[in-house]
Amino acid sequence: MVWIRKTLCFIFALTVFCTSCNALTPSTFLTNADQQRLKKVLSTAFPLTELTSAHYAVLGYSLLNEKLPEDPCKFFDSKIDKKRLDTVFHASSGSKLVPNCKLTVTGLQQTLDAAISEDTSMQDIYYAVMSLHNLNLKIDSNKVSRIMTAILKKDDSVINLGYAFNIAAALQKDLKSYFERIEDVIVQADEVDGKYLQFEGGLGITATTIGGVYKLAEAAKTAPALIPDQAIKFANYFLSRKFVQTVKGAAQLLQVLKIFATNKFHIPVAVTLASNSALSDENPNIQVRITNVLGESLGPLTVTADSAKRLEDGAVVLSKKPFQPVKGSNILYTFNFMDIKPLRGFYTVSINAVPSKADPKLIGNTGAHISVKVMTEVVVEGAEIGTAFVDQVSSAKSTSITYPKESVKFDVDIHQKLFLKFSLKDKNAKSPLIAHQAFVMFANQKTKQEVVFTAESDSSGVYRYDLDVKLKEKDFQFASGAYDIYIIVGDPVLKNPFMWKLGQATLTFSVAAPATAQESPYEPKPEIKHMFREKEKRPPSIVSNTFSVLCVAPLLLLFILWLKLGANLSNFPCSIYAAGFHLGLLSIFGLFACFWMHLNMFSSLKYLLGLGLFTYLSGHRLLSKLAAEK
Repeated sequence: MVWIRKTLCFIFALTVFCTSCNALTPSTFLTNADQQRLKKVLSTAFPLTELTSAHYAVLGYSLLNEKLPEDPCKFFDSKIDKKRLDTVFHASSGSKLVPNCKLTVTGLQQTLDAAISEDTSMQDIYYAVMSLHNLNLKIDSNKVSRIMTAILKKDDSVINLGYAFNIAAALQKDLKSYFERIEDVIVQADEVDGKYLQFEGGLGITATTIGGVYKLAEAAKTAPALIPDQAIKFANYFLSRKFVQTVKGAAQLLQVLKIFATNKFHIPVAVTLASNSALSDENPNIQVRITNVLGESLGPLTVTADSAKRLEDGAVVLSKKPFQPVKGSNILYTFNFMDIKPLRGFYTVSINAVPSKADPKLIGNTGAHISVKVMTEVVVEGAEIGTAFVDQVSSAKSTSITYPKESVKFDVDIHQKLFLKFSLKDKNAKSPLIAHQAFVMFANQKTKQEVVFTAESDSSGVYRYDLDVKLKEKDFQFASGAYDIYIIVGDPVLKNPFMWKLGQATLTFSVAAPATAQESPYEPKPEIKHMFREKEKRPPSIVSNTFSVLCVAPLLLLFILWLKLGANLSNFPCSIYAAGFHLGLLSIFGLFACFWMHLNMFSSLKYLLGLGLFTYLSGHRLLSKLAAEK
């Protein structure tokens, strides 16, 4: 079976390699703000009331090097229950993190030894062994190893192996046999979006297992069976969970990120942008921050911009340009990107960060990608606006205008058209520019109604728009009047997107606008009054009265038949229960009549509950008495 496992591992590693052709680096790190937010989550455990939360709160505070709000030692000692392994584990684990905190250990050796058996779960074995370890009590390593092997034969799930790794690392026993199982665990990880690796079950299981993997590797003094990209993907998953809102989750997150920042085999390097991603002549520098996953310095580094590629056409605009360390910081590096005179657009910069002394445990420090955009300023040239009769092209009259002046005024009717043209130029590159958005807008000075049209550029890069008043009058809702004319230009790489008011045009349409079209769209609308359906006409009273008599007739017939049969009340029990039962029945029938006449269902049910209970109790006592008399 070993060769099958090796084959699966090889296939998994090949898949990871194929899906990671682009360099993979941690997408973020645990910032100071993140750490303060996690501290707030941990602080919800204080004042201490629950043991598990207390343990993880103390763990989190110790990892953040923060002072505890209160001394938890007495609390841990008071919460130990010898019948519950989890209380011993959490109390001993928490107290170990508190200086000079000693727990009462009387009888715990026997309790914990008895818990280590094949009949218990791997989690309980973990609780028992780690409790013994925390309390410096004697551990029968051979027994523990034998029982763990037996349990894993029955169930070698990810979490059971994760517990086994942690136990083996603590005992320093049978390291090789468990170390070889790391491959079995890693191949069971689920990959998400080619950037994350996690185990089914979420943060708790993934943190326990990966923490155990690295602790076992430290104990065995051998790198674990993870390729660098896998380690980075696990780190990316943990960093994606930095907004966790539970005390336990926050502590587990801090613990596993601490491992990724301090272990001897894989230290993921986070290369993140520390400056504004929009570059211009006023803001020419790319500044990057290079840290471990906790935002800590990695020591002196040689940082190089390996290449920069423009996304629009794939052009490579630089190669092997060094970054300079920022004075007063050991994690920030800067480079003047605008020195190479890049064209406007979006760029992907590939960055390498190499330590002065080779360090093989650093991963993700080469080929890290950051995205920036180069901004430019747009200028308007050749702007003209004019009018012409629709059937007489030669009569066109135009006026040149200069941005940003407002200088034109026209009267245009349905026999004319209004036309305008303009060009956009990149001020830095001195070349034509096609903007992502270019519009011509007409705003009615009286009603504030806005009508917007798209300005299209031709093959020479000139924007043109013609407004045929007759054809477009429906767009204006036939609302004649004075309109302000605007040109609107915007683009993600423009420093100066603008809305330019050219002047005004008085538009006259063929028909007057409806009264509603002249009203402001912001005025309140008339109230909408709902018309309910009229009640249907009721039948004459003689019909309803006749129907009521017919309904009561069977009751009258019942009394007549009782008299004919000789019915009498001589056997009626003379007791309060008999009277109560029959009175209750009559009251229920009366309630039905009230429900029919004027009560609603909810009121009727409320009354029925009381009457029904009274009738039930009376009837039960009455029937019991009758049965006893017989």
